[in-house]
Amino acid sequence: MSRTRLNPAGLLASYFVTSKITGLFVLACLLFGLVGILYTPREENPQIVVPGADIIVELPGASPEEIEKLVIQPLENLVKQITGVDHVYGTALNSLGIVSVLFKVGEDKEQSLVKLYDQVLGHRDALPPDASPPLVKSVDVDHVPIVTVTLASPHYDDYALKRIADHVALGLRSLETVSASYVRGGRDRQLRIEVDPGKANAHGISLNQIRQAVRAGDISLPTGATVNHNETLDAHFYGQLTNADALRHLIVGIHRQQPVYLANVATVVDGPPSERDTLSRFAFGPADSRAGQYRGQEMPAVTLAVAKQAGSNAVVMADAVLKRIETMKQMLIPRDVEVVVTRNDGAKANDAVNLLIENLAIAIAAVIVVTIFFLSWREALIVGLAVPLILALTLGIDFLFGPTINRVTLFALILSLGMLVDGAIVVVENIHRHFLTIGEGDKRQAVILATNEIGNPTNLATFAIMLAFASQFILGGMVGQYFYPLAFNVPLTMLASVLIAYIVTPWATYKLLDPATLKAGPRLGRQLRLQERLEDALQQRSA
Repeated sequence: MSRTRLNPAGLLASYFVTSKITGLFVLACLLFGLVGILYTPREENPQIVVPGADIIVELPGASPEEIEKLVIQPLENLVKQITGVDHVYGTALNSLGIVSVLFKVGEDKEQSLVKLYDQVLGHRDALPPDASPPLVKSVDVDHVPIVTVTLASPHYDDYALKRIADHVALGLRSLETVSASYVRGGRDRQLRIEVDPGKANAHGISLNQIRQAVRAGDISLPTGATVNHNETLDAHFYGQLTNADALRHLIVGIHRQQPVYLANVATVVDGPPSERDTLSRFAFGPADSRAGQYRGQEMPAVTLAVAKQAGSNAVVMADAVLKRIETMKQMLIPRDVEVVVTRNDGAKANDAVNLLIENLAIAIAAVIVVTIFFLSWREALIVGLAVPLILALTLGIDFLFGPTINRVTLFALILSLGMLVDGAIVVVENIHRHFLTIGEGDKRQAVILATNEIGNPTNLATFAIMLAFASQFILGGMVGQYFYPLAFNVPLTMLASVLIAYIVTPWATYKLLDPATLKAGPRLGRQLRLQERLEDALQQRSA
């Protein structure tokens, strides 16, 4: 053995084949994989970073054509000068202009938004003087909800349901993993002033006076400070108009030396908008147990949508949201309001991970069964041990450096199942062959030489597969980010497979196989007879 030059496979085998560290290494790999599968964030799809934002500018009284000329075009010219911008879209409405900016895939989100803020706010003079300050709202993939809950009832209209859902959404925002919660559908609460032109003219009050009075009365500001007995007290004026009574008692002018209240010239309504712009309905299908109770009746409904923070665990976040909603049912949601979970990506991600564990168990069983057919049960057990160790290493490294557990990650691991046992099978078979020839020779030396013998070709085949899948790293854009887990995990799994084949497989073979009990006759005789029959059949067909 001293004359044989060992390659990396032989060196690893020589160090670990009789080392007590190898058993600890096996235990550490399993614990590492357990930590990875429990704590790696789970989600349905891979994270894709596409920075974007909407720039919103109001110009009261302007037509869409004027908005396009005075707001949209100047903003588009400013935004196009920013490096990293991919697309710019403009929308002109009555009194409102919206410019949507989409940066290139992979651009840093924070830096892109900072550049956009600097460019737009630094050139405020490019917009008309009467235009409102530009409002820049970030648009992020993470704002897409992963949990949606529908509130429906035949006893409440969509306005009442919206008020209930708004309170629930506010209660969900305190959760650490929630980035946003909002309500879709339903009518918002509105304080509406319906001016009576005849009464306004009779009191000498114009619409502009009413508008200015409402605007001035809906502010809060500090009014100064007073000093009393060496104590300074700050004084504030609180003027928010939060209800209809406050509006009705608002003074809008003076007529004949008497104050004119808003109630003297207008009707104040606290309720939904006078015109409906959305309509949402919900009904239970025949498969639901509650369908018989409502008999297919369509009910007013609103939908509560909750988005998670970037990088957080979708499973943990979804469970926390649903538990919080169950708690708030007792305090905020009436009993005759149906609460239906209509989307739960956390549950989907969790089901996908559980499916991986089931496939892992099936793969281990299949490997052991197939290996028993060609080898012995001890060798099949050794090969079967390699599968969970390889996947455990992969999932542990994913937890530290890699992507989240999502459908592409699981596809990469399942795709690797057919390749990751090749190294272990080749090592076990070659060690078995050496054991048949050594007789009473050195068992340890036979294990090392057998592993060293197949090291270089196994390395070459493994690295060829790794390079084939790692080449996907050159893919750019959204496709490259979506398939990043595949390009990361398949080469990682193959690298882990050769490490396990050179470290654990020789050690397990040394522990479980005894050269003195191995017999070549019956084991190889069946294979040789099967091979001879197959060769004879092929020769007869070709004759």
